[in-house]
Amino acid sequence: MNHLRVSGGLDTTTVNLRTVTEGESKEYSTMYPKMIQDALDEGRQDAADSFALAMDRERHHLEVFTNALDLLEAKTAAIAAAGQPVVATSNEIPAAAPVATPGSALQVETDGMTMADYVSAATEIDRERWRVARLGRLREVVFGAQDGLLSTVALVTGVAVAVENQTTVLVAGLAAALPGMLSMATGAFLGSRAEQDVQRAEIAREAQELEDNPAEELAELVVLYQREGKTYQEARHLADEIAEDKELWLRTLVEKELGISPDDTSSPMKDALTMGVAFILAAFVPIMPHFFMEGGAAISVSIAAALTGLFILGVGKGRLVQRSPLMQGLEILIIGAISAGIGFGLGGLIPRLIDLG
Repeated sequence: MNHLRVSGGLDTTTVNLRTVTEGESKEYSTMYPKMIQDALDEGRQDAADSFALAMDRERHHLEVFTNALDLLEAKTAAIAAAGQPVVATSNEIPAAAPVATPGSALQVETDGMTMADYVSAATEIDRERWRVARLGRLREVVFGAQDGLLSTVALVTGVAVAVENQTTVLVAGLAAALPGMLSMATGAFLGSRAEQDVQRAEIAREAQELEDNPAEELAELVVLYQREGKTYQEARHLADEIAEDKELWLRTLVEKELGISPDDTSSPMKDALTMGVAFILAAFVPIMPHFFMEGGAAISVSIAAALTGLFILGVGKGRLVQRSPLMQGLEILIIGAISAGIGFGLGGLIPRLIDLG
């Protein structure tokens, strides 16, 4: 309690404990997750692990404080319900205790939410945020792998039909796969960086508007809440409360007006690596048979391997996005079959056109 005493914030035991609990909660739910994410973005896994360990200890502290607070509030409520005076542990008047029956659980509050629920919710929010961020890279995995399979199987099939030379097919396939990997990774990096820059610019613009014309921004917040079904009075009350915290005010405007999350979980470098690795791994699937076989056998196995890879990719995608794995697999499989067929047809047509020329 020394920091409370120095700051002049020493109050009743209940108020003091509630203040400490709120501070611990803020550190656990806000500070540590940000530190971990910053360390991961900088590639410092060791620092992220250290912060994660500290965050786990903070969780233990929070549980201890919240349990103690629940016990104290339940006891205070029981004494108040019995009509006995509540003795404060300082010279201040004790804060009003929540209404609860003496038999109410040690952790049950008036709104039915327990502090254990609160601690669990803080953990779940962070877990879901990182899970969604990882799922966001599903786009890079699917796009990279699909393009690697489709473009490569179409190319090697066309070349194999046209020249019927194993070395030429391998050279053509590898010559397409390696630059393709670099191109896809570069495109993913630049696209992700551009999106990140646009979002940051929009957030900065909104912050400047908040500084220049707070009354207008407050009115916008009222309108946004009204569009969510609140009455004018309810919307105005919510907006006024949020406006007391400028950081929360900006965050709310950014999320509700711009549809942007201030918690930027994107990483252009990770997007680029994901895209590049997915492309090159997938590209080698239709190339590999040509290392061991020639002619029609190599073409057949190459196409079959690529189509199988596409189907597996679709099934995996369906499971992750909770859609029919079979339908997702068939969708990508059909697209791949059409692409391979076009490549096969062009491989036979182009040499004839050249001969005619």
